[in-house]
Amino acid sequence: MQIDRKHVNETFLKDVSIFDENDIKIKLKIDHTYRVASLCERIAHSLHLNQEDIDLAWLLGIFHDLGRFVQVQQYGTFYDSLSENHALLSCRYLFSQNKIREYILDPSEDPLIKKAVFYHNVYALPKDLTNRELLFAQILRDADKIDILKVNLETPLEDIYDVSLEELKQEDISNAIIQDALSHRLVDLSHAQTHMDHYVAHICFVYGLVYPESIRIMKQQGYLEQLLDFPSENPDTKQALCQVQIQIKQYMQRCFVYSSKK
Repeated sequence: MQIDRKHVNETFLKDVSIFDENDIKIKLKIDHTYRVASLCERIAHSLHLNQEDIDLAWLLGIFHDLGRFVQVQQYGTFYDSLSENHALLSCRYLFSQNKIREYILDPSEDPLIKKAVFYHNVYALPKDLTNRELLFAQILRDADKIDILKVNLETPLEDIYDVSLEELKQEDISNAIIQDALSHRLVDLSHAQTHMDHYVAHICFVYGLVYPESIRIMKQQGYLEQLLDFPSENPDTKQALCQVQIQIKQYMQRCFVYSSKK
């Protein structure tokens, strides 16, 4: 499938121009979209995919959060639990009125695109994906996880978590979330009770990375260390973050040794 990146970019900018770019949530999602697309391309390159597949991976980055713009406009939040599943919104935006044809004319990869976008935010991918579907879903999920850490550092936390920084500094981390973090697992957000639970869930994205290049990128960026240095004023939360930091450091050391051999 041939993808005209210039045309895709022009179409994306036209689509998001109807939203208020002065809204920090809208602006961060535009920037996030481009960075995720670039990360998808980098990961795809590292896997020695052909140029058409590299372009497809890039395209998935452009598509994956289109529903976020509608979500912010309608609900004013990034919390799916308080609005709608943003991945579903992205698929609906692309496919319910055939909007995808404004980006690309060739429909041959539509089923793969729909699955990759729809599953980019799930806790675990379904077992019935084909090898090709799994490949692209994992590339997109890795790229998204990597950049969400950057978003957490460059965007005021109040605008991400819909809570004041002072409140966030006082919050607890739920026991179930701590156990996930200490067990080298992605956080199950169905157990989340506080905003800090969501913050820790983002840190634990490292446990979900699949590809060696993704591990290398996260190591090079150094965002994990910065996020773990959160200035909590809650003694229990400070202690929990210290424990998580030890586990993250050990995990990253093992993963980086492994990825360096690839």
